[in-house]
Amino acid sequence: STQASRKTRLPVVVSIVSISVLALAALKSKTLLMRILKRALPLWGAFFIACSSLVYGQCGDSGSARLVSVAYVYDGDTVRLGDGRRVRLIGLNTPETGKDGSPSEYLADEASRKLKEMLSNGNVKLALGVERQDRYKRWLGHLYVNDELVSERLLRDGLAFHINIPPNTSLAHCLKQAEIEAIEASRGLWSRSPWREVSSLDSKEVGFRLLKGQVSAIKAIKSGWIVEIDDLLALKINRQVGEELLWFLNRPASIGVVVGVRGWVRPKADNAPSHYQPWFMSLSHKAHLKFEFH
Repeated sequence: STQASRKTRLPVVVSIVSISVLALAALKSKTLLMRILKRALPLWGAFFIACSSLVYGQCGDSGSARLVSVAYVYDGDTVRLGDGRRVRLIGLNTPETGKDGSPSEYLADEASRKLKEMLSNGNVKLALGVERQDRYKRWLGHLYVNDELVSERLLRDGLAFHINIPPNTSLAHCLKQAEIEAIEASRGLWSRSPWREVSSLDSKEVGFRLLKGQVSAIKAIKSGWIVEIDDLLALKINRQVGEELLWFLNRPASIGVVVGVRGWVRPKADNAPSHYQPWFMSLSHKAHLKFEFH
């Protein structure tokens, strides 16, 4: 025990002497030290601001966007501008609010409230997409409030699902990262699994869904491919999207694999041939096909 005490005392004495020497040196060069700190503090401030930008990074650039006024919020992803235009936000889909007596989907009302809250708290700007209108004649664009991208906030808060529909894909990677952040934090829609079995679809059910099931067949057709899931859902993949999925579409071992798909599902038409699967979905982007299920 004596030897151990001697060993521990020596470093302590050395440390005390070292600190004393440094303190004296600091006192003698107080003016120099203050100059260094004065110059360093702004740099530290810039450093922390940069770190903050990396952590909370913002998608897009509102510089080219134009000021607009919002007259009405339909739901979490669609608004009407003061000039009468209906705008559908690019890059996300929020749950449907209740209509004609039907209940709202999970967190749909929260998404609408969040959008209203954001749009009422600053200057609103609109940046239209490469494809400016959809088949419903809605304008397609990104809304910014005080230079913050609205869709990024909704995705990060777990109040929307990311979608990737060409050609409006310039911010797709950034928006996907916002969704991943919500998934990892189990926020909002991701506080419980949003993935449903294909077999759980109700009669005549329509709308945006995240579905999973087992690949039962892959068929090449003139316009691309049909991937059948659980012998219930026909997933149509066009040639442009399919070219990036050939490793999956042309592999015999893909039969039996469990996959997840996101998109708009609808029942087959009443006049469709009897051999058609009862449900149909189009795959708009390869990112909407998930392979991590086991």
